[in-house]
Amino acid sequence: MNIYSPSQTTEWMRCPIKRAIRKDGWVVKATGRRDTAALLGSAFAAGVGVYNNLRQVTESNGEKMPPRMATASREKYIDASFSVAAGVIGTRLYEWERNGIVTDSGGDDVTIPKITARVNHALTKYILNDPIPDTWKLVSIEESLGPEYGNARPDMIVRDDHGLAVFDYKTKLTLLAQYRAKTIMEYANAHQMLHYAWAVGDKYRETVGNYYIGLAVFEPRWAFDKYVYPVHPETLLTWREGMDVVWENMTAEDHDMQPPYMSANHSDNFGQCEYYKACFHYHYDSELMKQDYIQLKGD
Repeated sequence: MNIYSPSQTTEWMRCPIKRAIRKDGWVVKATGRRDTAALLGSAFAAGVGVYNNLRQVTESNGEKMPPRMATASREKYIDASFSVAAGVIGTRLYEWERNGIVTDSGGDDVTIPKITARVNHALTKYILNDPIPDTWKLVSIEESLGPEYGNARPDMIVRDDHGLAVFDYKTKLTLLAQYRAKTIMEYANAHQMLHYAWAVGDKYRETVGNYYIGLAVFEPRWAFDKYVYPVHPETLLTWREGMDVVWENMTAEDHDMQPPYMSANHSDNFGQCEYYKACFHYHYDSELMKQDYIQLKGD
């Protein structure tokens, strides 16, 4: 049995057929809100990762970070973070262009030209108002925990005021007030975070009692809030026992020992699944799928 990453497992639990189509290299020909929002989140997370690494090195050397809101003193951190974030954006745009993927969003608010400016603004705000308390120790940043844990890679492992904890960043382009409570509740006992708590606790031989979500909202005004979620030992044990069944099924599919099944739902928060046409219009016919999809080589 293989142990799969949180993202692979989450996608399989959402729809095994969707995962199988993506695993075969199929992507939509034209980017949409889902893609550009994901790029915004990836670029922001990369930039924040640079800043957190710089803070970790500074503090491990026994030095203190410049005071918050000290723009001149923190400018070098902002520049370094944005440089990496811009690189992520540039690389993704190059890959889209190289593969013939159209990036015209057709008037969508999430347009490619706006992404760089949004990320720069967000990183500046984040770094000047660093929300991670000075009393916390940054243990590791974006550490890959190895194949025995599905190569899980939490954004940050910290020691808060209570012990070892996991911190993960989430981004939203917009989040209307009426959906905030629902969004916050969705992160409670989320599969990804339970996976991180199990993997980190097992590797460090220490109980992870809490995990944190750092929620960044870009529009209409920048906002960042962190939320703490307790990890109950019984919940974690139940989750881990169930994962054996999930990963056994995923492994069987990957070895052609069983077919992927179809999900009961064909939409998410972004709307209809991007592979809806592949399933229900083209019925997995690779020639017909080329009308709306591109199959990337070596994927």
